[in-house]
Amino acid sequence: MSSSSRSESVSVGEVLETLDELAPFDRAVKGDEVGLVGGSESQEVSRVLVCLDLTPDLASKVPEGTLVVSHHPVPEPLRDVGFPIIVAHSNWDAARGALALAEFLGLEDVERPHDLAALGSFDGTLPELLDRVSRLDPPELRVVEATVDASRVLAVPGFGLSRPDFVELAAEVGARVVVSGDLTHHVALRARLLNVSCVDATHAATELPGLRELRRELDERLPVKVELVDPRCPWGVEVEVQAGPPGGTNRPSSSR
Repeated sequence: MSSSSRSESVSVGEVLETLDELAPFDRAVKGDEVGLVGGSESQEVSRVLVCLDLTPDLASKVPEGTLVVSHHPVPEPLRDVGFPIIVAHSNWDAARGALALAEFLGLEDVERPHDLAALGSFDGTLPELLDRVSRLDPPELRVVEATVDASRVLAVPGFGLSRPDFVELAAEVGARVVVSGDLTHHVALRARLLNVSCVDATHAATELPGLRELRRELDERLPVKVELVDPRCPWGVEVEVQAGPPGGTNRPSSSR
């Protein structure tokens, strides 16, 4: 929608309807609380902020007349903050989030072996795939290199390496690599056993293509400005462990 056709406000209910058309809320994983979690449908807002997480710091800076669309569920204490909040989580991943990550990675002939994952062909090796992943600008990149074969890739935004489900799914459907976030020690061991490489580009960075698309889709459909808050790691402070004397206790010190 062009800036000349922007109106001054839109109701929360209209935004809710638009989101339901883009990513039906009934596609959410069972138990995942999505939809309106703060405020009322009758409220009028003059802009929309899309974010990965509604953190206390962000909540304190949200201007009056703003609707927040959070990808991740919002904790109870942050729901009563004076502005409306909509959560679009697993319903968005099922509708577009996984596909957006696959498109960013350049995967072709994309299939959906799981609602929260996209499987496609990659014309290159694992090092070439890592080069593509690095364009997400993740704060860190962890790799389990079980093979340099990256001809079939499973893309899972966010949490896909936190448990063995998607590594096992990759092995079942012939994927050689899983690109996601939240890699754990035990999943890395399982991946080596199954001869599946893992690329952990962090939870937030792998969600970024989907969040960019969510902002773009809403911006095209709504009569108000839609902005994306750049996703950051929720802890935000690096901690260095400094060596103490033999037999002593190491104390962590914070650094920025």
